[in-house]
Amino acid sequence: MSTRGLKFKSLPKWVVLASVAVVAFASLAWVSETPVRTKTVRNLQATYNGKVNTYVRYLAYAERAQDEEYGEVASLFRAAAYAEHVQQRNLAAAMRKMGFEPGRRISVPVVKSTPENLRRAANDIESSGRHAMYPQLMKEAKAEGSEDAARAFRYVMESESQHAMLFKAAVSKLHRMNAEESHLYYVCNVCGTIAERADKPCPICGVTKAGYEEVC
Repeated sequence: MSTRGLKFKSLPKWVVLASVAVVAFASLAWVSETPVRTKTVRNLQATYNGKVNTYVRYLAYAERAQDEEYGEVASLFRAAAYAEHVQQRNLAAAMRKMGFEPGRRISVPVVKSTPENLRRAANDIESSGRHAMYPQLMKEAKAEGSEDAARAFRYVMESESQHAMLFKAAVSKLHRMNAEESHLYYVCNVCGTIAERADKPCPICGVTKAGYEEVC
C-alpha cells in the first residue's frame, strides 16, 4: 500500500513503514521471569491491534480521497491516521511496562468511494459500541495497578468521540470538500485529539501548542 501524500513533520519514516507492514503476531516477555498475562494486558493487546488496523485503513482512505480529488478529506484521514499512531504508542508503552511486547495482525482494508469511506469512519469505526466498554477497561486497569493503561484507554475513548464528530461534520459538508487542496490539522502528540487550531491547550490532556503535530 502506498503512503503517498502522508505529510508528518517529524514522524520517522521507519514508523510509517513498520505500521503498514504485515507482521506476524508475537508476544515477547521483556523480563527474566514470565509475567502474568492479566486481563489488562489482553485488553491492551486487543485495543492496540485495533488501532494498528485503523491506522492502515485511514491511510488507504486518504489515498483514495486524494485520487478522487477530495483533498481536504484526505488531510482529515491522514490526521486521523497519525492520531491512531499516537494511541498505538501509548498502548504499547503501557503493555511494555507490564512486561509484554505488543503484537499485530493486520488485515487488508476494504476501500470504497470517498463518501462511503467517510461515512464508515463516522458511523462504524469511531462511533462503534466499543466506547461503552472503555470505562470497564479503565476500572480493571486501575484495579491491577496500571495507571498508564487506564490513561491510555481514557485517551482512546475521549479522542475517538472527538474524531467521530469531525468525520460526521465532513460528511455533512462533503459537497464543499471536493478540492485538490489539502487542509492543515493539528494532532496532539500525547492523546491523539485532532484540532484545526493549536492556540488552546488540548481539551483532553491539556498539552500546549508545542505538543501538537502538524498534518496536512
